[in-house]
Amino acid sequence: MMTGRPTRKPDHRPLGKLRERLSKVFQNRIFLGIVSLIVAFIIWAVLVASDGTLTRRKSFVDAPVSVTGETTLISRGYIVTDNILEMVPNVDMTVEITQANYDRVTASSYNPHFELSQITGEGENTLSIVYSSQLYGPVISCEPNTVTVHAERYITRRVPVVVQLDNTLPEGLYLDSYRTDPTTLSVSGPQSVVSTVSRVLLHLDQSALSEERMTDRLSLDIELQTADGTPVTNSKLNVTNQSVITRSVIVETELVHVKQVPLVASAFVTGEPAEGFAVSGVELASETLPVAASDAILEAITGITTDAPLDITGAHEDVTGYVRVRRITGIDNTLPTEIGVTVHITEESATKTFRNVPVTVTGMNEAYRTAVRPERVNVTLTGPYTVINSLESSGLTVTVSASGLTAGTHEIPLTLQMDNADALEAEYSTETAVLTITENQP
Repeated sequence: MMTGRPTRKPDHRPLGKLRERLSKVFQNRIFLGIVSLIVAFIIWAVLVASDGTLTRRKSFVDAPVSVTGETTLISRGYIVTDNILEMVPNVDMTVEITQANYDRVTASSYNPHFELSQITGEGENTLSIVYSSQLYGPVISCEPNTVTVHAERYITRRVPVVVQLDNTLPEGLYLDSYRTDPTTLSVSGPQSVVSTVSRVLLHLDQSALSEERMTDRLSLDIELQTADGTPVTNSKLNVTNQSVITRSVIVETELVHVKQVPLVASAFVTGEPAEGFAVSGVELASETLPVAASDAILEAITGITTDAPLDITGAHEDVTGYVRVRRITGIDNTLPTEIGVTVHITEESATKTFRNVPVTVTGMNEAYRTAVRPERVNVTLTGPYTVINSLESSGLTVTVSASGLTAGTHEIPLTLQMDNADALEAEYSTETAVLTITENQP
């Protein structure tokens, strides 16, 4: 559609202004300088990244340290007594490496370590840290780079294996035997420590043994001890059996059953006591003894005797002594060598009759006359053998007492007068006597 108005031309003035401004900026020397620097840095970075021969420094913090050469040092007869890795567990290290290897290199690539071949002898030695390789570039710095250690002579000593029995066995069982394999072990390490080791101790817990395993093999941990029983612990010590490091020893155990066997008391005494004495009893320190053996042997044992009984010939009193126990064939474990024996000796009782012993009146008043019937009696005495056997009739007196009596006829009991009368039992042919008392005529 046509109109009468003239066509309006577009306005290009804003774009023109922008071009003018940009032209001024690009013609500015400062701007051009900055752009040049940026372009130069980018070009430099590209060149550096693409040039693998350029070097850079890289730092490692707490790089782990190792120790080498211990076997070689021991072969020379020395050992370090210090724990080097406790003294220097890690180091801080700076290295210079090529650009191409920067990202792939780690601390382990250098393997910082202390080489024990630097040890020259006993006493203090200063070791410098060394590196397995510096292929990727040199080590610029390392802290710490030395350590001072102590070295001693390395010795080996063979010591016996000893078993200590702990706790008690289950009732009815006896540990008949135990054997260690091996019986000795080699202890190696610093001379000052190895020289104190006297034995290898094994703790055998008897309560853990069982009737279900009468024969058993146990692996027991070892413990190094001095002569007075003090434990010896040191990380530098090695215990070996035929050059193989060991921490335990095999112990073979064999159990047998236990039976209480009675002692035959009469077999432990021989001879006869003195005349008038007799054995009233035999007392043993124990009525039974535990016997441990195979079941077949235990079934055949009924009693325990002796080959050398206690001799009581001519004894007047108790006899005490130790008697050797007879050894039972095939048994040499639980039986004691000897046992205490006491033989109780008592004096026998004896009886003796004395005839026609005069009856004597005692306590008589001078104002009276007395007559006693019977005038003589038979006396039978019972008492200890030695007392009765030593009595003579002349030593006996039978009396009746007239004390406090008046004229008349009296029946008076008889009384025995003699030494040790209280120890004797008297029996008379008549228990009483008739005592007649009359007044004296003026």
